[in-house]
Amino acid sequence: MESYVITISRKFASNGHAIAARVSQLLGIPVYDRSAVEARVSQLIPEEEETADDLDLLDPSEPVSKSDTGISLLKGLFRRESRESAQDQGQIEFERQCRVIRDLAAEGPCIIIGRCADEIFLNDPRALHVYIYAPDEVRLKNSMEMLHTGEEEARALIQNEDRARDAYRKRFAKNAGDEIAGRHLLIDSGRFGVETSAKILAQAAEYLFKEQ
Repeated sequence: MESYVITISRKFASNGHAIAARVSQLLGIPVYDRSAVEARVSQLIPEEEETADDLDLLDPSEPVSKSDTGISLLKGLFRRESRESAQDQGQIEFERQCRVIRDLAAEGPCIIIGRCADEIFLNDPRALHVYIYAPDEVRLKNSMEMLHTGEEEARALIQNEDRARDAYRKRFAKNAGDEIAGRHLLIDSGRFGVETSAKILAQAAEYLFKEQ
């Protein structure tokens, strides 16, 4: 089977992680979530930080000679760019995550949970984009069981998570308000459960990507 990527977007407390884990077992491919992606990002050493370290060796209080003019100009430009970059650290972080996600997919078949991965591989013919959802009452039950909390706390958490995910997607996805656009398969995990949902997804991947 050639390299491919399955992206899983999901509503909070719709068992997206559990389904992804089971698909990983069925297909024998790794699954990467937010924690895994951020762990890889933390290992990166951005070039701008290396440049900053070098430039910080200069003492701006010292007189600038003609030979230092070019360096001082470069330092001034870098500081200006750094200020501009600091205004949108979220965009910088997203771009780093995109790089990591593409690297993970290049290593071989895999599953990516969240992180707008369907946007990153929007027009990739070797990608299967999945959206997992569930009725509110099922999500509430799942949340209470998962976090061992009461109904009021679970409802508040679901609302907060939904707002956060919607805001993230609105910022980085083109069709943020359309849950169907760009997705190939929508699964109601409340109807099918974890095991059947995973089997449906795995069968779809085998159908699309298995070598004939």
